[in-house]
Amino acid sequence: MLILNNEDVSKVLDMRLCLSALDSVFQELACGDAVGMGRIDLYVPSDIENAHYYRWAVMTGGSKRDGLVCARMLSDMVAWPKEFSRIRENKYAKAPGTFCGLLFLFSAHDATPVAMINDGILQHVRVGGGAGLGVKYLSRRDSETVGMIGSGGMARTYLDAFCQVRKIKKVKVYSPNRENVARYAQEISKRHSIEVEPAPNAREAVRGVDIVSICTSTNEPVFENDWLEPGMHVTNLTSADIQSNLPQVVDVAVRAGEATPRLAKTTEQVFYGRAGFLGYVAGDERERASVPHVDLPPAIIDMPTLVDVVAGRHVGRSSDTQTSFFLNVGAIGAQFEGVAAAVYHKAREQGLGREIPTEWFLQAVRD
Repeated sequence: MLILNNEDVSKVLDMRLCLSALDSVFQELACGDAVGMGRIDLYVPSDIENAHYYRWAVMTGGSKRDGLVCARMLSDMVAWPKEFSRIRENKYAKAPGTFCGLLFLFSAHDATPVAMINDGILQHVRVGGGAGLGVKYLSRRDSETVGMIGSGGMARTYLDAFCQVRKIKKVKVYSPNRENVARYAQEISKRHSIEVEPAPNAREAVRGVDIVSICTSTNEPVFENDWLEPGMHVTNLTSADIQSNLPQVVDVAVRAGEATPRLAKTTEQVFYGRAGFLGYVAGDERERASVPHVDLPPAIIDMPTLVDVVAGRHVGRSSDTQTSFFLNVGAIGAQFEGVAAAVYHKAREQGLGREIPTEWFLQAVRD
């Protein structure tokens, strides 16, 4: 079994490889040769002062072509500080500034574990790649300007992906943190040799652009529906950062894929939590009330998926004047399988990582 850390991943994974892996797995999903299970979160109350809950999350996907199944696991202490009115989430593992996210790869040929991979670098690149696929399949082919709301890590990987699939010439960027905006502008203009213009607010950041990219950690909308312009394409990071009826307002609305199992109805202990993921929540009424709820309307849940577009079951964009929206949530388990498999094979080729005995994970007792 191969152990790969973030340093190993960074040596083999770039946006070009990620996009190729994602495109391939979506082709497999379209023909039924890949499958994925949506993310499910489990919350347990915590008595730690700066963490209201412990949250464990899992999502899984498998590919016939790769002969691999990937399970991603997250382990977080989480809180929603009152000063942010639960708009933002704080999380950590062991101590602030450290995190626990792991990818487990299993062979579909002999059922043995083949790799364990830190998910940090891979996750950031994968999310950006997903938004890039949305731009590839749904934006106007002549799109060249981006309005970026947010200036953190995802704002960088999103733009990396956009530049792979469209000839981007200019970015307008807004974030409440002006220092971050300045760093972003300097870094991005140098990395991609394009013009980057800081904007005074979110409205000005998206005015007159071809592609709107929302990369924030907020649980509240930061893009107004009446900001839409003919031909504009909008993509985002969660289902909470846009107005809930945006899919009904645009001409074409597509989500990456199924994000979480459908609920017949929510209960006090089972409901859609952050980003619309299914949450099983322990604790008393007061404790459960601290966990952000997300009410997912049918307009979000029933959106056509990118798999439908790839398979030809949904037309997608049919004219340059149409507005389009890509919800970059869904098919998460399958996406992780595709990118993790590509990283695993590249790492094997380059002799990266650390081997441990596969026998450590096998037993003679039938479970």
